[in-house]
Amino acid sequence: MSTHTSTLALVQRLVAVIAERPEADILPADRLVEDLNLDSLQITELAQKLESETGKSIDEDLLNADGTTVARCADITDAA
Repeated sequence: MSTHTSTLALVQRLVAVIAERPEADILPADRLVEDLNLDSLQITELAQKLESETGKSIDEDLLNADGTTVARCADITDAA
């Protein structure tokens, strides 16, 4: 499993917990705000959980940008 694939799986798992949805329902193309209805506090929580899990500093402004997808969150995490 590549690093990006495992990062994407991590993001999907964390988003599922925060959005209170089954992990199987969280798709890479889902947008955090527009599709999953996450608010800014939930996105901050996602950034904190990603930082805790990966030890990387995550820019939550990037996660909060319009149209940010689950896959983009994995990209941001990998690039951090």
